[in-house]
Amino acid sequence: MEYSSEFFDTPSANQASGSQAMALLSRTRSGYCEIWRVDRGGRFRVLKCLKKEYRDNPLYERLILKEFEIGYSLNHRNICEYYAFINDAELGNCIEMEWVDGCDLESFLSSEKRDRTVCDKIVSEICSALQYMHAKQVLHRDLKPSNILITFSGNNVKLIDFGLSDTDSSSILKNPAGTAMYAAPEVRSGGKASITSDLYSLGMVLSLFHFRKYSKVAGKLCSAKPEDRYTSVTEVEKVLKGRNIFWPLAIVALVIALVGLALLFSRQDSKTPASPAPDSAFNPRTSSTPDSSAVIDSIATPATDSVSSANKEAPAAKPSATPAAKKTQPQKSASQTTDTTLIDELFRQATELFE
Repeated sequence: MEYSSEFFDTPSANQASGSQAMALLSRTRSGYCEIWRVDRGGRFRVLKCLKKEYRDNPLYERLILKEFEIGYSLNHRNICEYYAFINDAELGNCIEMEWVDGCDLESFLSSEKRDRTVCDKIVSEICSALQYMHAKQVLHRDLKPSNILITFSGNNVKLIDFGLSDTDSSSILKNPAGTAMYAAPEVRSGGKASITSDLYSLGMVLSLFHFRKYSKVAGKLCSAKPEDRYTSVTEVEKVLKGRNIFWPLAIVALVIALVGLALLFSRQDSKTPASPAPDSAFNPRTSSTPDSSAVIDSIATPATDSVSSANKEAPAAKPSATPAAKKTQPQKSASQTTDTTLIDELFRQATELFE
């Protein structure tokens, strides 16, 4: 049977052509830029331009052009894509870039209690984007929650805003810059920005995630002295992944050790013979056919040797053909079977920690 695809309501001509509307997204009081969303041929784009009071100012015109040059050189799935540098009739010189349908990191984390798996994904993508930038000799210099967007669909990271970023190949506007709350102490005091100053900002971002492993790493990243921090994003990722593996391994080892001790004590208890009652003790002088339950497979004691030496003169009796005289094969006790089942179950539960 053939199934055809269709619209469930009839689209209009206006829907086919797009809205063509422009909407102001943000205009900060202290900043020099404003952000607009525009519909270009049925696709949303973001236009970043200077505020009216800063337009035609050579310093700020050069600053927005530098941002475009840096952003355009970056090509990473977790970095907002820069398309073109255009001149709009209403807005002047603009950077045309990718529209991200999402919210900033701080809003994302405060909206509801987030699952640890989702947080691990977000941190991994932030680190991946920052590591890529550092490999391209680019410093972000303004890493903070408002510059980290999380998409509504898929919870994907998009790093934005390279207005204060710097690269080794650039020779202009290299003054210390950033957001005071997230900037490293050496940058706030007028020193030169570096990879470790970006890592300080990364530590401030990680402190928003309320998990123990992130707080410990954030503490080291936010050390006052650059030499006390981690040296690269790669090192940070190794530490975070190492903490993920250590505790499950420790728990599995502990479970196996406890089960091993339990098995050892249970086997010792099963090997210890029960003391026979005095009236029911087997006497070889008075009993010619011993009960099979009284046969003990062990090394002869001195008392047994004396009894056998006293009977050396007696003729050897023919071995009994009764089934009771045959040596029974050892069988696994119920406790050993239970212990094996317990090991399998505990090991299965412990290994779930790796997933």
